[in-house]
Amino acid sequence: MLFIEYDVHEDGLIELIALVNAVDEDGSDPDGEAWMAWRRTHDDAGLGCAAVSAADLAAMEGTEDPDELRAIVEAVVLADRAGKEQPR
Repeated sequence: MLFIEYDVHEDGLIELIALVNAVDEDGSDPDGEAWMAWRRTHDDAGLGCAAVSAADLAAMEGTEDPDELRAIVEAVVLADRAGKEQPR
């Protein structure tokens, strides 16, 4: 399971922090639940993490075009933010 870890700055800029393979080395936790539970203990309660779907992961692995990869990551992060932001 791949997660994208990111920060959102006060000016709205989104910064990519890491791509995290959350599957344990022994193959346990294939859906990343244990890692995400651990990640929720941090300052942002895990709000700065987006799970990458199997389809998006396949697209990421299938491209060598940096612009296409950037667009996939951006779409995943923006969809994650839209689902987590509170209505004003």
